[in-house]
Amino acid sequence: MTDQPTVLVVHAIDTEGPLGGDARRLPDGSAEFMDDWAAIDASLAELTSAEFRLAHVDSEGNPYLFNWFILDFTGFRTNPKNRVARYHDTYDHLVALPIEQDGLHWHYHAPPASGAGDQWAETWLESNEHNQILARRLLERHDFPVAFRAGGTIEEEAASAWLDEVFPLDYSNRVSNRSVEGASLNAFNWFGAPERWTGYRPSHASLFREGLRRRHVYRSVDLLSRYNSVGEAELEECFREAERTGTDQVLSFFSHDNRDMRPETYAIAELLARVSNRLGVPWASCTAEGAHRRLHGLVPAPISLATTVDERGFQIVASDDLFQSAPFVAARLTDGRFCRLHARSMGSRSWHVPVAPSQVEEIGVAAASVASDRAIEVSRVLRHPLRLERVA
Repeated sequence: MTDQPTVLVVHAIDTEGPLGGDARRLPDGSAEFMDDWAAIDASLAELTSAEFRLAHVDSEGNPYLFNWFILDFTGFRTNPKNRVARYHDTYDHLVALPIEQDGLHWHYHAPPASGAGDQWAETWLESNEHNQILARRLLERHDFPVAFRAGGTIEEEAASAWLDEVFPLDYSNRVSNRSVEGASLNAFNWFGAPERWTGYRPSHASLFREGLRRRHVYRSVDLLSRYNSVGEAELEECFREAERTGTDQVLSFFSHDNRDMRPETYAIAELLARVSNRLGVPWASCTAEGAHRRLHGLVPAPISLATTVDERGFQIVASDDLFQSAPFVAARLTDGRFCRLHARSMGSRSWHVPVAPSQVEEIGVAAASVASDRAIEVSRVLRHPLRLERVA
């Protein structure tokens, strides 16, 4: 690690799996997206290999990292782009790759009330699928993310309020010189949001203004798309800001797994090294939470959650302060349904979930520390005598 101001690079990937059907095509009529896992797996296997990572180390000699923001295409009634519409499909493909050192996060396209699979809702109030997906991720894969990216980079105030109770980190700010005042959310806009590379906490009055909400929102711009791209000028702006202010900066850009990421990833890795060497400002390849910790001088401090049960419901105790006001609680009910339960505060670091244990087969709790350390506990509910058996 260096005492110099450093550009902390977070390469985000909207990880969505195959995309075909009536998906958009390139100007020459050829497919813009890969429509089967074999093609995607081949491209990602190359980029996640030790050969690629070690050939493109950062200024500190550490390997190139990725941040996988994983989508479940669920909650829709139609599927014109032939996406894989099963829980965990994309997740399971990713964790089969050598990504242990990378960041594993969450990406979400909110289904519209119509259920149309080629449309995105402009408000999260049209569906409860976000709670369903995360409940199943926790209970069925024993995992829970600390960072988020909005599908289509569409966020609104209802989403902002919900996110603030779940995720410490939000890498959805897409503001750039292409942002236009008055454009709709579907225009990939974020006009008026802070453009700085150090993130901000949004206001309760407006997602696009700085304020006192809990989570930190970071800027993440298109690495290469029809809408925008990151070039040498954009990189130089961020590196010079680190040099000018004497402080670290978070440079985040995003790709899609269902486009062939290899050319743009080789290009940006080489460009980062070239700009860093020319300006004498180091860069570090980071996970989303790693960049946040370095920027704010936070020290990782593992936390734990402990759940107990009695006839009145479930009690949860945390070993340290949480980022959230309450843990995320998920349940698999005796009728097979998955749901999110809400925990009521019982004082410092303790909560109560007032639900009849006879209705619950499995319960999971997840939370994050103020430094974005995650804690997870998943337990089965045993009946005679009433108790919990921890499974994760």
